[in-house]
Amino acid sequence: MESLDYQKIREYCQAALEIADEVDLHEGLSFLIGEKFCALLSEVKKAETHLKYLYNEDDQDNLGDLLKGEQSTMRESYSQALQTTYRRSLRKFENLRRLRDDFAEEIKEAFDLPDIQEFLDSYPRLGPTLHTNIRPEDALLEEKEDSINFDDVLSEVDDIFMVEELRKFFSDKTGQA
Repeated sequence: MESLDYQKIREYCQAALEIADEVDLHEGLSFLIGEKFCALLSEVKKAETHLKYLYNEDDQDNLGDLLKGEQSTMRESYSQALQTTYRRSLRKFENLRRLRDDFAEEIKEAFDLPDIQEFLDSYPRLGPTLHTNIRPEDALLEEKEDSINFDDVLSEVDDIFMVEELRKFFSDKTGQA
């Protein structure tokens, strides 16, 4: 993922508004939420997972047992390295989370909440879009009628779970999504 900052977020929102004006609202939101925001949301999830596995208390207890007979400097050195890495990973995670929350707020400022919710209710395909002008009849020629692409099925399932995650950021405060 490219380096994301608040200026880039505003640029994405502006580009999405232009796409919505030129093409349609669904395409604008697909670009902004389905492509850009979901990429950040995935980065936050990866950072969170990394953090959880980096500082697993059970592993630390097992390592302490393994190093009991080793020199104390080795234990201290390992502990310091782990703490440094953990702190760095924690800062990255917190920054990504803050950026994610700010991005969600910018999206809500750029687009009406009911429009966002309607977009999510359509369970759109998420991730980068090709932005090509493939005609539907051309796409049908490429597909085989009897084949099932399990990667596509799994991708659709992932999208459904991601849409449910997205709803948390774009629900109104009364509890209705």
